[in-house]
Formats: sequence, structure tokens, C-alpha cells
Amino acid sequence: MTLEEAKKEIDRMTEEKWEAYEKSCCSTTLGEAYGLEEAMSILDQVNGVPVGKADKWTLRTLALELRKIFKFRYLTIDYDYPASLMGMWYEKPEFGFSCWDRSTGYLGDFSTSALNIELNLSEYKDADGNIDYSKCIVEVE
Repeated sequence: MTLEEAKKEIDRMTEEKWEAYEKSCCSTTLGEAYGLEEAMSILDQVNGVPVGKADKWTLRTLALELRKIFKFRYLTIDYDYPASLMGMWYEKPEFGFSCWDRSTGYLGDFSTSALNIELNLSEYKDADGNIDYSKCIVEVE
């Protein structure tokens, strides 16, 4: 199998998983779809040239760039296996037990695996070196 054939097969499988997820809302299927997207991202780098920018962006940098396109006031990150989710909000959200409460002011989110940049969340690490997602929020005007 060639690289192009492998990419086409992964694209086909990814589409199948997204369609299955839309019908079932099964978290396992969602994880499989994200995993296939991540595999495609890795294959896009096989030629030795990284996709997108090689530098790391902070959450604030990302928010400022996204604000050029989308109208939102807050950008958050929370963890949803197997990838993190970026949420855009027009009102300040509250952090619940393990994620941002999407009941108020929520505009939408997308997986960080869809980014062509590497996101640096080191400023949100706790004393044990783990990301404290309850602090992963920035406000932009």
C-alpha cells in the first residue's frame, strides 16, 4: 500500500466513524474518529516537513488569532479523551466537576487535534505537572 492509498483508507474510515458517531453518540466511536484524525495528522508529516507552524502557541495567542475570525469573549480548553476540546463562549463559563459547563453562553468547540500548531499549556500545570483544566481560560475583547 502506498502512502496515498493509506491516507485515502484512513479518510474513508474516519468518515465512517463520524457518521456512526452522529447516529449513536457513542464516546468510543468518537474516540476512534479522533484517533483516525490524529493518525492522518501524523501521516501528513511523513515527508519530514511538519504541517503548520513549528512553534508552540499559548492559549492567549490562539484566542487572539481565532478572535480575528470568530466573535467570542472567552476561549477554554478541557480534556475529553482522546483529545482536548477548545470551547468558545460569549459569556464567562463555570468549570464543573471535570469540564466547562456548556449551559450558558456557549458558542461551540472543536478538538485541539484539528490544529496545525502545537499548543503550549505549560502555564496551567499544577504542582504535580498535570494540566489544571479549570484554569485553561482566557478572555479576549
